[in-house]
Amino acid sequence: MLAALILSASLAADTSVGAAQALTAYRLTAATGAPTIDGKLDDPVWAAADSAAGFVQKDPDEGKPSRFPTVMRVAFDDGAVYVAMRGYDAEPALIRSQLTRRDEGSPSDWLLVAFDSRHDRRSAYAFGVNPAGVKRDFILTDGADDDVGWDAVWDVAVSRDEHGWSAEFRIPLSALRFAADGDGTWGFEGARAVARVNEESYWAPLRKDDSRTVARFGELRGMRNLPSPRRLELLPYTVSSVRRAPGTRLDPFYSPTDLHGSAGLDLKYGLTSDLTLDATVNPDFGQVEADPSQVNLTQYESFFSERRPFFTEGADIFRFAIGLGDGSNESLFYSRRVGRTPHLALDGDYVDQPRQSTILGAAKLSGRVGSGWSVGTLAALTGEERGAVMDGGVARSQVVEPMTGFGVFRARRDMGGGKTQLGFVGTAVHRSLGGTGIGDLPSDAFAGGADFTHRWGNDAWLASAYVLGSNVRGSTDAIVALQESPARYYQRPDASYLRVDSAATSLAGWAGSWALQRVKGRWQGGLLGIVRTPGFEVNDLGYQRDADEVVNAAYFQFRQFNPVGPFRNFNVNFNAFDGRDFGGDLTQRGANVNGSWSLKSYWGFYGGIERDLASISTSALRGGPAILRPASTNGWGGAWTDDRKALNGSFDYNWSLEDQTGGWSWNVSLYANWRPSPGTSVSLSPFYTRNRGGWQYVDAPADGAGSTHYVFADLRQETVGMSARVNQTFSPTLSLQLYAQPFVSAGTYGGFMEVADPRARAFGDRFEPLATTRDEDGTFRASGLSWDNPDFDYRAFNLNAVLRWEYRLGSTMYFAWSHSRDGAVDDGRFRLWHDLDALSHYRATNVFLVKVNWWVSL
Repeated sequence: MLAALILSASLAADTSVGAAQALTAYRLTAATGAPTIDGKLDDPVWAAADSAAGFVQKDPDEGKPSRFPTVMRVAFDDGAVYVAMRGYDAEPALIRSQLTRRDEGSPSDWLLVAFDSRHDRRSAYAFGVNPAGVKRDFILTDGADDDVGWDAVWDVAVSRDEHGWSAEFRIPLSALRFAADGDGTWGFEGARAVARVNEESYWAPLRKDDSRTVARFGELRGMRNLPSPRRLELLPYTVSSVRRAPGTRLDPFYSPTDLHGSAGLDLKYGLTSDLTLDATVNPDFGQVEADPSQVNLTQYESFFSERRPFFTEGADIFRFAIGLGDGSNESLFYSRRVGRTPHLALDGDYVDQPRQSTILGAAKLSGRVGSGWSVGTLAALTGEERGAVMDGGVARSQVVEPMTGFGVFRARRDMGGGKTQLGFVGTAVHRSLGGTGIGDLPSDAFAGGADFTHRWGNDAWLASAYVLGSNVRGSTDAIVALQESPARYYQRPDASYLRVDSAATSLAGWAGSWALQRVKGRWQGGLLGIVRTPGFEVNDLGYQRDADEVVNAAYFQFRQFNPVGPFRNFNVNFNAFDGRDFGGDLTQRGANVNGSWSLKSYWGFYGGIERDLASISTSALRGGPAILRPASTNGWGGAWTDDRKALNGSFDYNWSLEDQTGGWSWNVSLYANWRPSPGTSVSLSPFYTRNRGGWQYVDAPADGAGSTHYVFADLRQETVGMSARVNQTFSPTLSLQLYAQPFVSAGTYGGFMEVADPRARAFGDRFEPLATTRDEDGTFRASGLSWDNPDFDYRAFNLNAVLRWEYRLGSTMYFAWSHSRDGAVDDGRFRLWHDLDALSHYRATNVFLVKVNWWVSL
């Protein structure tokens, strides 16, 4: 009977595109009672509640009614919001379902609901489920990436029958943020995906060319008189681990078996219905996957993405990108600074040093206050870390990382229904350096500023800007180290506008950015720029590669959103850029054209080519004079297959060719994914890189008179590696994940030369060849100079296995095993099978870990 009621509601619903979308939620009474979460939709409340239907396609046929009727109903009480969704399907046997770990996307059918519970038309909480019962939750924010790290404790159940399938959600009010004294209207959206035809449909219609999503939601009415719960959730944990690592018994610090046990606590407390405190004491991230191996031959620090749950959850409020364009990782807040590898690396016969700094505690406060203000603050404290050294039979202890406090503040004011935003941001770092003996770290670092965005013309146009200032304080050694760091190189002898101030105890600077863009419709484009003074520095809590730059760029693109000819959609882009330092030198200039084409078969391909003109590099000599960098051409391309198939994959290729030097590089990578069963997936991602650098930096030795010489060489490098993953999901709450990565990279240097005239027009005039000899210990010598053998052959293998079991709602048990081995020799010959054989003989480090947490809601 209930199925007939829902079907009649579906057929009677208004399916006209663009119709006003509003649904009134049903308040549960003692007579109706709360529904049983079993996915069957046979509770009395669902017969009494209003229905919403008339879903409209976004893909593949934008604006047309969905081919698969979908009906929703919403009810609520003082503790939760309940949603019933029925997805009708005339061929229920064809419903697709992949069993995966929570929050993993898959080519399954999906039912999803999203609540803009603040009704700010900017951010929303989304909850989805597939027919196998796999849950997904994330935060949608217009103008930013989805916050997939957000996890709430909620319940859902699914059911299948001859009419299709259905889902029944219970979302606790404690998982949402709302104004308890509001008018009872929330933004609301329902969505459905049908995998076999790649249909994506929405209750409140969305357009492919629209840059906003939450702003297009319909309305959920009647959410009045909600309590303002003081939500308190506790997640205590305990962890036990054993570590087996190679070593020698001559090492006084060595123990073949290292046992470790600890406990900690995560806390979530709702101060108001829209302001939440998250805190963690002695957090443990032992189940987090290891970073991939790499060889970094640049002067810049490697960037690694954040994987730790405390920092990934709710990260959007703290996100403040400072780079130009989509591909930059530069940010004012780089959470991996908290709990970093200790700054000081000890040296001696035998060393015992911690691998990371201990996070004693951290807390986040986020939510909304006042009228339209979103706020977020984060504070963290890491403990002092000490290492021990045995050198020449003498033991000593040394602080390798001081106790450090970190702070981040972010506030944004939404105006005009989210069309205009004014924001403020601030970061602070304080290190307790007294008595540590560490003199090259700043004691204090501050950064802050404001940003602004405004949309108009039916959200087609976007203007944005920010301005930031920074101030770092410390000893003269610490400030000199910053002045001479790769971001600025104040010591460059040809930079008349820069000067190393050896008496300075602070470094200050500012940065700004602006953009004017058309972000809607087929024709899009914009102008944008960035400026950073030489003294701008945010690396104590952010991630910044360069200062001393003024860069402007323009882009123009055509986007075809709907099918035409053999294509389902495509886009073609043109980009141009120009950059200079504060001394007026041209540091970059180039342009590229690229595009991406998706076929009606759901296969596709992409490609592009870029031309970079000759320009000045202020960092290639790593503190020496600027040098003229040759022009170069590089390109990229690839293709992908239909990811709905059990066997699918992609191919990627890029290359670069440098003028004058003969330098070149190319890289090829493959991705193959196989799903042999609904709960199993196997993926392989091999890659191979080969490059020849015509002028790779080697060293800057001094001659007998104390003059510095800059030595370069021809580098021939090969790298091969592979990421392999096996995911076995036994149920939505029990999964096993395995990850393995072998990695080999070898490089040989030859044709040594020193810089003669760094700005000479012809490349051959910039360098002078060096006639070298080589000592038995590998040291190279030429013209009174000497430097160590730079050849390398690095081999590594990492493996992680994690069994995750959510043994009760919100409570999880992890069984984890990590295995690693690595080593390097100064023989730069690339011999893959020899390297893999050598790698297999390295002694391994194994860590076994059991972690249990228990979710408690009070």
